[in-house]
Amino acid sequence: MPSALEGSFHLKVIDHDNCLLADRAGKSQVADAREWREAFLSIRLDPAVHGEVARMFEAARGGMLYGYFFQPLMAMGVEQCYRVLERGARARCVQAGLPVDCADSQGKQHPLSFGHNLRALAKLGLIADSDLKRWQQARELRDWGAAPEHQATITLDHGVTALSRAAELLGRLFRAS
Repeated sequence: MPSALEGSFHLKVIDHDNCLLADRAGKSQVADAREWREAFLSIRLDPAVHGEVARMFEAARGGMLYGYFFQPLMAMGVEQCYRVLERGARARCVQAGLPVDCADSQGKQHPLSFGHNLRALAKLGLIADSDLKRWQQARELRDWGAAPEHQATITLDHGVTALSRAAELLGRLFRAS
């Protein structure tokens, strides 16, 4: 009998016997472990990307890699990709001398929004018009991926697309002059 955790989202219940086995909960077929690893390890991040952003990118990659054993880690890795893009936009604004905070009426600093930072970078020509739509989609997908009903549907292809797109957009952003 399935536990309450498995429910409609088919969550793997981890125990001593299955913690290092592929998570097959709710899936008819899981990729080979080598294929899974290679899918993520083959994606390269441009060395021009800011150090903090690169570390966040590696955390996203790690979550997706270990998502082979526990699928919610894949969903967390995909969500992290969108956080990485947001942090990358903020870091690039700082590098370009753009404001990333604003003060309220009491003088307390508050971060400017992801959308604001994207518009500022695009206005300076640091985000190409052809990339701006993909950056804006990241804002929307960040919220979509956080919903539990969507997390259970994230596949290897979703993860590879999110990670490779993040690497591509960040590389262009930090190489732009």
